[in-house]
Amino acid sequence: MPNTRSAAPIFAAILLLLPVLYVGSYPALVQPASLHSTTTDQLGDPSYCLAFYRYGGERSRRFFWPLEQIDRKVRPEAWGIEPDLET
Repeated sequence: MPNTRSAAPIFAAILLLLPVLYVGSYPALVQPASLHSTTTDQLGDPSYCLAFYRYGGERSRRFFWPLEQIDRKVRPEAWGIEPDLET
């Protein structure tokens, strides 16, 4: 008896699941406009940087760049951006 099952539904499910995981992980990792103390300088003063993601740092910033640009336009107040009311 020949096998009539196809792997196409599994591949389709995986291809549909990847964008859902990408978009779903963004709100779990993003924290707009939050300050974190990262290190101290030579004088012992804390050095602050803006860290927008809970994990991953620069890699997360690059990976989620397209979603962050959309998020900045949709909710500018969360990012500390004044909305442009003229347009």
